[in-house]
Amino acid sequence: MKRFLSITLILFMCAVTMSAQDFIKHITSNVAGQGTVTVHQDTLIDNIVNGKKQYVPEKKDDKKEVVGNLTGKKMRARGYRIQVYWGGSARTEQTNAQRVGARVTTLFPELQAYTTFESPNWRCRVGDFVTYKDAQAYLKKINEAKLSKGATIVKSEVYIYH
Repeated sequence: MKRFLSITLILFMCAVTMSAQDFIKHITSNVAGQGTVTVHQDTLIDNIVNGKKQYVPEKKDDKKEVVGNLTGKKMRARGYRIQVYWGGSARTEQTNAQRVGARVTTLFPELQAYTTFESPNWRCRVGDFVTYKDAQAYLKKINEAKLSKGATIVKSEVYIYH
């Protein structure tokens, strides 16, 4: 028990007195008969590790983005999209998904098309709707235009602009 307590106390004292900078100096020092270690690190990391400076992420410019008719700062939110295509994993299915998305965006240029592969299927979803009611209005228009068989509204992460 005394041995365990002694070892724990020694390790604790070593940990308290040794800083990261001392460790870097220790491993990079030249000792006869031993190899050398070279550490390449950003000064920002060095400052953070040694407590000289706190990391504050840079603010991105609040640049306005223009997508279709939408202008403003792009943000992610939970909302709805209309799934206009769901197919298999073949290359032809990818082409079909893109083709359906292009037809929808041709008729409704204010909608964005998102063609993605979710194993094992290709899918195409359109729109960025915050409310279910908005998505229903476009679903009705898409069904009336007969652009897609079995189009449905799905919950999704969407982009909103403000």
